[in-house]
Amino acid sequence: MTSETVINSPDNVLPFDDFSSIQTQAREWLIRLDRDTPPSAAEKESLRQWLAQSSAHRRELERISAFWDDANILNELSTPVYDQASNRWRELLTPLTRLPTTVWGRSGAIAASFALAMVMVFALLPAANDSTNGIYVSALGEVQEQKLVDGSIIKLNTDSQIQVEYSDGQRKIRLLRGEVHFDVASNQDWPFQVYAGSGMVKAVGTAFSVRLHPDAVQVIVNEGQVDLSSAVQVEQAAPITKMHKLASLDSGQSLTVNRVQGSDPQQPQLQQLQPITQIPAPELERKLAWRSGYLVFVGDPLIEVIAEMSRYTTININIPDPALQQLRVGGRFKVGELDAMFDVLQTSFGIHVSHLDSQHIQLQSAP
Repeated sequence: MTSETVINSPDNVLPFDDFSSIQTQAREWLIRLDRDTPPSAAEKESLRQWLAQSSAHRRELERISAFWDDANILNELSTPVYDQASNRWRELLTPLTRLPTTVWGRSGAIAASFALAMVMVFALLPAANDSTNGIYVSALGEVQEQKLVDGSIIKLNTDSQIQVEYSDGQRKIRLLRGEVHFDVASNQDWPFQVYAGSGMVKAVGTAFSVRLHPDAVQVIVNEGQVDLSSAVQVEQAAPITKMHKLASLDSGQSLTVNRVQGSDPQQPQLQQLQPITQIPAPELERKLAWRSGYLVFVGDPLIEVIAEMSRYTTININIPDPALQQLRVGGRFKVGELDAMFDVLQTSFGIHVSHLDSQHIQLQSAP
């Protein structure tokens, strides 16, 4: 197998044409780490860059390091023995080697030096870019948090689903259902993109939420800036599309973009039919309170309060009276705790709660 992989060393750029070169370099790294002085910052960075070249580099270093206490490979590597250093390492490495001090001799010193080297190597091994790829789903009534390989933190609101697709070229998230908040780890060279329907939200080192409605996509930015784009068809005769920028949103801004019928009925296009909304800080905190497991309302119509609470339960709540639907309600409720909300509606707002059956509740004005 032939490759065109290169690595950066502190001094120059070294080409590697085949797997045997990777083996040689892996052995050289073990020898460089097996000494009585810690690696310099430049050496650590060089090792990180070398490991990041390909999965073959990482596997070979792990393979060789698995035999650090094999005398044959130690002889093959011509590993020097640092008696003074090994004496200093004995106490530190005893829990790792599980060897009593009475059996420590020349071979024990060699093993100790390699044990310390391997502890250092595995601390420097970068996690694979795709190690947190996959489907993430939150159950009905659940708020779930996940940390991705780059340090970005995602929070899935109730009944939500995303697909994480990290690669060397980009960080891609597909919002398949529901609402998700993203706290993005900054990396200018690794674009972070969230796809919802035919739309895409692009961000670098920012925090924002995206909610997928049946007929719209809503974006709220609470830190930094994001660009919102929509996929448009370039040619009528071919399925070639490009992303058309719709708007840029700054911290404290929100935009709801409607999904309108385009040339492809299976992929509605996004169209900005509503203006960008500036959200005051208290209102922004209230809208994103679900991340902490609460829903906060300040004079919202009862019909909207019930619609939001209904996202966290399978129970159907009906308000037949149009006047009661517009009753202004305020309060702070824990997500999914309907009984607490009903208690407040009865005691503070004069609303009668009728349990028609286990799955149906009706709200009416009390006599």
